Amino acid sequence: MANSFQKLADILNIETARLSGDPRRLQVASQMQETKELKQATAQSEAEINKAIDESNLPESQKRFFKSLPYASKVKVFVDVQTQKPPKDPSVSDYIAGIMKKVYEDPNYKLTPQDFKLLQIKRTSDALGMELEDMSYEQYLKSMGDEEQNQETNIIQEYSSTADAIAAGLKSGDQFKTTDGRILTIQ
Repeated sequence: MANSFQKLADILNIETARLSGDPRRLQVASQMQETKELKQATAQSEAEINKAIDESNLPESQKRFFKSLPYASKVKVFVDVQTQKPPKDPSVSDYIAGIMKKVYEDPNYKLTPQDFKLLQIKRTSDALGMELEDMSYEQYLKSMGDEEQNQETNIIQEYSSTADAIAAGLKSGDQFKTTDGRILTIQ
């Protein structure tokens, strides 16, 4: 009922200003009408936003928090959520960047076989990519060589005599084990 009387008063105010012929009074009445319409539209939008907040699956504490925000902040949050892109799966370039970071941060970083394969798959022609791959490949070979060298030093071949060891291809400085368990070095 009060709302009906307010609408009638607004209409009478505008018509009185129009009939009076005073342009300033007509402008003020029009601005007042536009302001009221804007407030009503804002109130309706805020009510719709609050309804959406109530219907969301957020915890009650977050619902209360969002409802307490000013209208402009609520609108910004909803626009940000709607325009937010879903997280994407990491690309090969992302993995390469991760490997680069590890190699540059730790000079002793040993490439895993998966790292090495990924670098081989994603071979690039730019200087930085080739430099990284060369560094990585050298480190990979070094790490593989260290492992192979450790394996080779643990395994000493067994020969019955020095002549047999030389005939098998051992060189000066190489060690071998005799059949009686002694370890000898080729001179």
